[in-house]
Amino acid sequence: METLVFQKPSRIKKDCKVTFCPGCDHGVAIRIIAELLDELGIADKTIVVSSIGCSVFLNDYYDLDIVEAPHGRALAVATGVKRAKPDKFVFTYQGDGDFASIGLGESMHALSRGEKVTAICINNTNYGMTGGQMAPTTILGQKTTTTINGRDAEVQGYPIKICEMAAVCDGAAFVARCSLDSSKEIENTKKMIKRAFESQINGLGASVVEILSICPTNWRLSPQESHERVRRELYPVYPLGIYKDKANK
Repeated sequence: METLVFQKPSRIKKDCKVTFCPGCDHGVAIRIIAELLDELGIADKTIVVSSIGCSVFLNDYYDLDIVEAPHGRALAVATGVKRAKPDKFVFTYQGDGDFASIGLGESMHALSRGEKVTAICINNTNYGMTGGQMAPTTILGQKTTTTINGRDAEVQGYPIKICEMAAVCDGAAFVARCSLDSSKEIENTKKMIKRAFESQINGLGASVVEILSICPTNWRLSPQESHERVRRELYPVYPLGIYKDKANK
């Protein structure tokens, strides 16, 4: 007797070519989001806002309504979409550079206003698409193509901590940081994204899920080594957990 052990989420396109680098965690994040859209029954009313960066390929993977935002403007665009169509479910899919560098103003003001949208931010501590330059989340000592001797606080400043910053915004209803470095953490990430989605569904305010991810190509590590680096180097700087949850005060 055959047993079904794998089923493709209904909103992931079939027969599409994978455009991410080998070992990249984007595919995992994209899949669990699609699973949740199915499980929560909201796929038909979902509008996604993607940004410039690796998320620009989202159209290749999702059979959903997707708006492509200019670099850094994803949450500004999402605000407009949600206000124009308040009955829709709206989320952004962004990189850390998009969310916390060029888009920091848009991100923080959307959170402060309590826009009823969800931001999914993939944090791989560099600009992955354009060659591995230093990002706002690059940790101290990390070598990138623009910090060849490692990030120096005296020169480039300290890394921005997205969840800690987002949690202080009165309009933020749910803020959490999770990771994709193991099966256990992938399951936890799915739970966190579900809680963020439910926060929007219940009209509580803005929600943010920051996901620690890997970039084997620009880190110049194997996928296994990259996930080990997440646990060894990123966890101490970016602790996992729920930073704010208005649903469970």
